[in-house]
Amino acid sequence: MKKSLKVLAVPAAAMFLLTGCNDKDEVKEPNVTDNTDQTKNNTNQTENNTGNKESAETSTISYQDFDLDVEYLVDEKNKKYKEYNAEYETDNNKTEASITDELKDTHLHGDEAMDELMPKLEKLTFNKDTSEEEVFSEVTKVFNLDEDYDKLEIDVKFTDGTEREYMKKK
Repeated sequence: MKKSLKVLAVPAAAMFLLTGCNDKDEVKEPNVTDNTDQTKNNTNQTENNTGNKESAETSTISYQDFDLDVEYLVDEKNKKYKEYNAEYETDNNKTEASITDELKDTHLHGDEAMDELMPKLEKLTFNKDTSEEEVFSEVTKVFNLDEDYDKLEIDVKFTDGTEREYMKKK
């Protein structure tokens, strides 16, 4: 009896350890769009690429990290909030993305989140010198956010390493 328990315990422990190393936010297949003009503009960059599959993809995005958190008050009496959160992060040839929308009860990770985020991030044009109000206006429009939010927070790390935090409470 003890011997059969040991035989079953080893594979179970191995499966537990292996699933603990899973990173479901990691993007496995970068989103590639068919944009002839962009391809021409990025030819030199792609030729100089040293194995980073995301280089052509992220070259149109001015952000290394982008984190958007929006809170909506859904029950004023009980002070209950629902959140919308979109995250995009690149680091050492690795891209991670996730979207959690509690209002629509959706949770996207990895490639699914990247497919949803990429077109929005490509539309954003604000930079480190853009005023807070312009950033809030642009992000609200691009992400099609309901403006009845209670709190809007944006954390950005630009490709030059500059970090900015924007927060607005109503």
